[in-house]
Amino acid sequence: GSGLNACTRDEDHAREFSGRHQDKLLYGSDCNDHDGQGSKCSGAGMIAAIRRLSPTKDIQRKLLYKNAKRVFRI
Repeated sequence: GSGLNACTRDEDHAREFSGRHQDKLLYGSDCNDHDGQGSKCSGAGMIAAIRRLSPTKDIQRKLLYKNAKRVFRI
């Protein structure tokens, strides 16, 4: 939950940071909640935060899958 905590602690900074580093960031999780939902699932919380805090839809897509697709060439 530390990544989620960092993003939600200062949301303005998180927006600026994701915009500034949009080509270097990608989402990954080791959340062991098999349902992928609920208040205890840090992965679901982080995805929701990325969706809410991304300055644009394109940046959101980069963070959630485009950058990983580029880096791992999939």
